[in-house]
Amino acid sequence: MHRNQPDQQLSGSSNSNDDFHDRDRTVMESKIREALETLSQIRVTVMNNESADEQVLQQRVDRLVRGYSEMHDMKDRLNISVPEEVLAYIKDDRNPDEFTSQFMERVASENQFTNGKISALTNFKQEYEKKLREFFPEEAAERLGQDQNAQASVPRP
Repeated sequence: MHRNQPDQQLSGSSNSNDDFHDRDRTVMESKIREALETLSQIRVTVMNNESADEQVLQQRVDRLVRGYSEMHDMKDRLNISVPEEVLAYIKDDRNPDEFTSQFMERVASENQFTNGKISALTNFKQEYEKKLREFFPEEAAERLGQDQNAQASVPRP
């Protein structure tokens, strides 16, 4: 157990720890959205380039720095890992949702491939047992009967 974790976990209640993590994550997401909005406002202020906007610009930069500071203070309370591939997408100015979409397509394709293998092996097993019964009926009855009894005694998850 980590020293920084709340005492509630000592009593066996990890649910409250999850609640803290969820709340911290929601707050962090909100802080990130606020920072993005502030960056957008700073961009507009700079694009206008009027001397009257200097005080507004300073306020927005201060708000952005405070937001970054608050996010930095929160970072140790969050346990979030981001796959390196997603970070590479962001670094390459690509949308991380694109990674998720491609990943799901790849998983679906691999799942379909695996299901095809399972189906082929099942069909092979059935055909193999059929031929065994046809050409070696006594041995097949004895052998396949043992296999079925062994399979019936194995507990299913």
